Amino acid sequence: MDTPMPVGVAKKVKGFFLKPSATFQATRTESLSSAFQYYVILLIIFSVLVFIVYAVAFTAFPAVISGLLPAGFGAELSLFLVFSLFVIQLYGIFLSGLTYHVFVILFGGTQGVVQTIKTVMYASTPHFILGWIPIISIVGAVWTLILIIIGIRENQEMPLGRAVLVLIVPLILGLISWGLFALALGLFYRARLRALTGI
Repeated sequence: MDTPMPVGVAKKVKGFFLKPSATFQATRTESLSSAFQYYVILLIIFSVLVFIVYAVAFTAFPAVISGLLPAGFGAELSLFLVFSLFVIQLYGIFLSGLTYHVFVILFGGTQGVVQTIKTVMYASTPHFILGWIPIISIVGAVWTLILIIIGIRENQEMPLGRAVLVLIVPLILGLISWGLFALALGLFYRARLRALTGI
């Protein structure tokens, strides 16, 4: 029997939290446009909530309270950070999906790049719902990674082990790349410091 199609954003959110496999199956035939619309709606809600949290936090800065910084500093900085985060996530989701799809192909996925991008969009649900809450945002991040694995398995019709590799391998490569970059940067500035100081 076919899995019933989730109707509306709220039911999809509930589905990805409570019945992720069934919800990925139910949204498999949806267009990329539908998935992106869902993603953007959650992104807007998330951005508004993050702005509120940031504005409250930055307004509580000692420098703002003591008058060393203008009263509107917290709101202005929050707006800048949230807008930057919004733009990065709006466009970055496609880059993220394409990156994962490279490894989908490597590990035998055959259902096309659109399914992978849709998976990453829908898997962002916990991040948007929980990511604005301090500390609890960690739960959202972990659940998002789990949803990517479940979604890749369902939408690319891959074994669970290979779906895990699609997630783990790029993460490991990314961490190694950042580590090497940080090491190279540290060695560069250490060499520059020695050259300037003669030590």
